[in-house]
Amino acid sequence: MKKLFFLVLFSFSSLFSQILEIKNIKEIKKHLNKYELIIFDLDNTVMEPIQQFGSDQWFYHQIKRYEMNGLDKSVALEETLKDWYEIQAITIVKLVEKDIKNILENLQKKKALVMGLTTRDHNFSLAAIKQLDSLKIDLSETAPKKENLYFENGALYKKGILFAKGMDKGKVLDQFLKKINFTPKSVVFIDDKLKHLNEVDKFCENLKIKFLGFRYGFLDEKVKNLQMLICDMQHENFKNILSDEEAKKRI
Repeated sequence: MKKLFFLVLFSFSSLFSQILEIKNIKEIKKHLNKYELIIFDLDNTVMEPIQQFGSDQWFYHQIKRYEMNGLDKSVALEETLKDWYEIQAITIVKLVEKDIKNILENLQKKKALVMGLTTRDHNFSLAAIKQLDSLKIDLSETAPKKENLYFENGALYKKGILFAKGMDKGKVLDQFLKKINFTPKSVVFIDDKLKHLNEVDKFCENLKIKFLGFRYGFLDEKVKNLQMLICDMQHENFKNILSDEEAKKRI
């Protein structure tokens, strides 16, 4: 009887929840018309800086570097955020894959509900929106809510993007959907980090929302091969950030 219960539970879970590993953004296309709400992470999913300095992988590596030098975890995060804030204000970004823009535009033409969900906080919202504007991407076009929303815990919803402030993405999404009084029947979420997919998966499971997550690994090799010597050289030329090629020549 216990075995039968487990099989029924597993079948129910697998029917409503699935996380797939993909390397190419085109792989999501065949699934999207089956889901009501489609959510995209931003950094290393939709966009990335044109140089290594200021990238998502640089951010996490810099925190670890500060910690290795004896800084407390919270102080290491604060110091990294100071630099990252300045970088994001001036860096040029590019699409992770060119196809992402076509996919977003086609979804919006079909009036599909599309929004962004990022760990960035409200301090980085203007930079994120400006960066997306430079790529001619507007996630507010068919988002589930047009108006900006502010939350007591520091989360922010602006221009179709939910800024989670480093908090659990599933909990922040839950907070947002409750605020707008909307419970989707199904959710697709594309993110380069499995941790965040699991967070949203857990939220969907609690509400019996059908969930499909894509762990997007297009930049995995680039993330793994981050060159901090290049980043440090680019940091030294902060006001006129060198390209990766120019920085290599100066090392």
